Amino acid sequence: MFRLLLRFLLTALCAVFLLFPLQVCAAENSFIDEIQQRGFLKVGLPPYNTPPAYYLDPGSDDLQGYDVDLATGLAEKLGVDVQFDRSSTSFNELVQRVGADDFDIAIGKLGLTYKRLFDAFPIQYLSFRHALLADRSFISSLGTDPDDPKFGDVLRNAKMRVGSIENSTWETESRANFPNAEFVGFKNWSAAKKALTNHDAKSDGPKIDAIYRDATEIKPIVYEKPVLSLKFVPILFDDIIDRKSIYLSEKGKVGFSDFLDNYLKREWGGIKSDKNILDDFQAFYLPSDS
Repeated sequence: MFRLLLRFLLTALCAVFLLFPLQVCAAENSFIDEIQQRGFLKVGLPPYNTPPAYYLDPGSDDLQGYDVDLATGLAEKLGVDVQFDRSSTSFNELVQRVGADDFDIAIGKLGLTYKRLFDAFPIQYLSFRHALLADRSFISSLGTDPDDPKFGDVLRNAKMRVGSIENSTWETESRANFPNAEFVGFKNWSAAKKALTNHDAKSDGPKIDAIYRDATEIKPIVYEKPVLSLKFVPILFDDIIDRKSIYLSEKGKVGFSDFLDNYLKREWGGIKSDKNILDDFQAFYLPSDS
């Protein structure tokens, strides 16, 4: 009797599967699907020119640079075009906007701060040392030789005026790493450099003792104009690292971080240091023979 009942149940189950076959749905990534349906990757880029990372070519007015190439290559792997948006007014606003899903990604040597972690999700792709370009007369006034092991602590606690781009990670980092310094914000990096290197008694702008950014921005200043080394000295901090990141929204973190991480490892070559970038773009950083 039991065997007959079991055979009946098995027959009934087979009939159910034949009459109502299981619907198998392929898993989909809605974030990537939306990009592919749209036909282009939306990329937020800072409103500045920061060669060789991102800049407008003077001859063609086309966007160029390694950040531009990275985003373009990412779009190619998705099988779509790329569209850059440079309408943000600052680095911080750019991160806020990608967090609000205005773009699919935000790129452009964007540093990492606690405030930005409130707004969006970072994926690191560069690792750059912090650096100062300082007036030699100011360094001499500290009374400690740069070769002295105590020099780093003396410098970090010195009363000085440090310049960099306003509303950027460097404003936050300056206050964190140089607690007794006064931060002086400039609209762009060119203005900060000019305030330090071209300042004299007749200058209208504020006098500053140093400018602050990563090693790929500080070292080339002296590379391009070696005569500046007579008056200014670059100082690199091996123990203060800026984790340059590509930022995603919450939806992007869920739907795109694995794709992006895989691309960075396989196509970009992993996280690159400032030494890697300076070596890869020697021709760009070093002065021309003309």
